[in-house]
Amino acid sequence: MARINSALYDNGPDLIDSLEVDDHPEKYDKERFKCPECLVKIQYNSGVHKLDPHFKNWPNISHKEDCEIEKLQSLQSQNDNHNIQRLTSTILPRAERLQKFSTPQEKQKIIRRYLGRRSQIFLNALISIQDFDHKAIFIRTEDRQSIPIADLIMRQDQIVQKLDLDNKPFICILRGYLTTKIDIGNNIKIPLTYGGKYQNKHKFDIFIPSSFKEKNINKINQIEKSLVYCYGLAEKNEYGYKMDLYSITHQISKIQ
Repeated sequence: MARINSALYDNGPDLIDSLEVDDHPEKYDKERFKCPECLVKIQYNSGVHKLDPHFKNWPNISHKEDCEIEKLQSLQSQNDNHNIQRLTSTILPRAERLQKFSTPQEKQKIIRRYLGRRSQIFLNALISIQDFDHKAIFIRTEDRQSIPIADLIMRQDQIVQKLDLDNKPFICILRGYLTTKIDIGNNIKIPLTYGGKYQNKHKFDIFIPSSFKEKNINKINQIEKSLVYCYGLAEKNEYGYKMDLYSITHQISKIQ
């Protein structure tokens, strides 16, 4: 089995990211990791020089024949593109994950966990892959769907349409062209281009909450007036359509 970034631990219901194990190895018994799909025993590996943590097969234990992760990665087994391997090894959270919070504190906890280093690695690999490959490369999602990467990448009009239709926030990768920042009290928003030559009918903003302003302020000029991917939670409130940005480093990659 090719390596993957997440595993189940013991009898718990939640996925554990290999980066989390790398950060806190003392919290985990390395004998208790399981494949998220077929539940066979797998092992944690910190990678070469302890720089690439991941999960891989436990020696002499095979995955079950109907393991969807195994099937997907077998499709890419002949591909020597390292970035494609990184993409297919990632299990991304979907809307179900972020719907499980009832307080702002729970939301922040989940966002910090799932919009961190893993998304940075994924986005950096994504920008190296040509657009026509996005429909051919399938990944596994946390709600056990096998989808082409292209299904996660959306332009602002597509996001607005889905938000209006479903009336609930969802996780996606926004592809859009940022303008320049605007101060909104202690917060910051960065509008996307829209109208006319930009072929986008709806306004959409990247929003940096005040509590994350200091962390990001010195990096904003690096993404202004740029075509980017931004991975996060798309939502609608009384002020319009937006995606919160907590970490430019981890949530955004410049396409050009």
